Amino acid sequence: MNTEVIDPQGLRFFTAFQMFTDKQLEYISSHSTIKNIQRNEILLDLDSDSKDKFFLLEGSLKLLSFDNASRIIEARTDHATSAIAQLRPSRYKVTAMSSCKVMVFSEVVCEHVMSEINADDESFEIIEDDLDEVDQILYELIFELQQGNFILPTLPNVALKIRETIADEDSSANDIAKVIMSDPVIAAKIMKVANSAMYQRKSKAEDCKTAVVGLGTKVTSQLVIAFTMKELFKSPNAILTKHMNAFWEHSIEIAAISSILAKITPGFSQGQALLAGLVHDIGNVAILNKALEYPDVIVSDEKIEKLLSKMSNQVSSFILQSWGFSDDMIKVSKETEEWMRDESEKPDLTDIINIAHLHDYIGTAKQKTVPIIDQVPAFHKMALGKLTPELSISVLQESNKQINEIKAIFQG
Repeated sequence: MNTEVIDPQGLRFFTAFQMFTDKQLEYISSHSTIKNIQRNEILLDLDSDSKDKFFLLEGSLKLLSFDNASRIIEARTDHATSAIAQLRPSRYKVTAMSSCKVMVFSEVVCEHVMSEINADDESFEIIEDDLDEVDQILYELIFELQQGNFILPTLPNVALKIRETIADEDSSANDIAKVIMSDPVIAAKIMKVANSAMYQRKSKAEDCKTAVVGLGTKVTSQLVIAFTMKELFKSPNAILTKHMNAFWEHSIEIAAISSILAKITPGFSQGQALLAGLVHDIGNVAILNKALEYPDVIVSDEKIEKLLSKMSNQVSSFILQSWGFSDDMIKVSKETEEWMRDESEKPDLTDIINIAHLHDYIGTAKQKTVPIIDQVPAFHKMALGKLTPELSISVLQESNKQINEIKAIFQG
């Protein structure tokens, strides 16, 4: 450790600090520590219960999970805007891939800042009485996310068991099928997809094992997770149930269109695009559940919309990280509806989801608020971009039967 401090305004790069006042940022900067670590040095061990939060300022880190899945985080990239491996106990072993500089933000500092916000203290510019109810929820969300105290939805048991079974190298298609058949509804849907026009198999799958073999373990896993998503879009509150149902219907629509776009775009998996469409807004579920604590908020569509527009992407990406989803899935949740993003010459999963949204908005009031489809960089990277906008719409219209087939499976 050393006495070096980070520029307070530089903290605004990190999502967790974006709503702090200048005085709060100055306090955090002066009471946090910068740690320099060398290549191959371990920053955080698997299952660590450290109360500190780590923010990557320079260099790159490798995160290795308990099942040996790994990913690299580079400083100043989208993946570095959140605290590194912030869930406790830690689900990752974090090792430096190069010389790194990391800001260490302790629980003590966090608690002090939180107490100052809640106190009528002139040392900070914003106090609780100055905040409306939506802003109060936003502040609570940011602190709870940072401290790892935010209550996240968890993947249903069948999805978790499938992941574990597939991760076991000794597992067979028969083992996977047995887990799926423990849930007859999921098993029936897997069979239905395996025999649908979506995958166009040469021979009909007569049982769950044959369906798993035909689909492949990766696609099967993606589909099982997708089918269990509906369980999360529920609420004990009638008003929020209305919002949950609307989000689920929207997610199904985007998933179905994304699946077709992936099918006609080389290099993409239909199953992955389908799942990405279903989970891209999963943060809305957690945020709405949090809003239950504020009765005056949930009765106002305007307040709900403000709350979701401010935090949906951040919470969605946090949830997908906690579920161990791939980097490209997490990026989708962060950059959905960033229409002019143009990161590479080739399309990525986020491009597919964004083009799916633009197709979904055609003929709706929302169409007036978004760019024309052929003005978006993603359109020209995809197979549809080789066509006129009219012909690309025609392609999807011709695929309408498959889209409706996919929607029917998830609505059932």
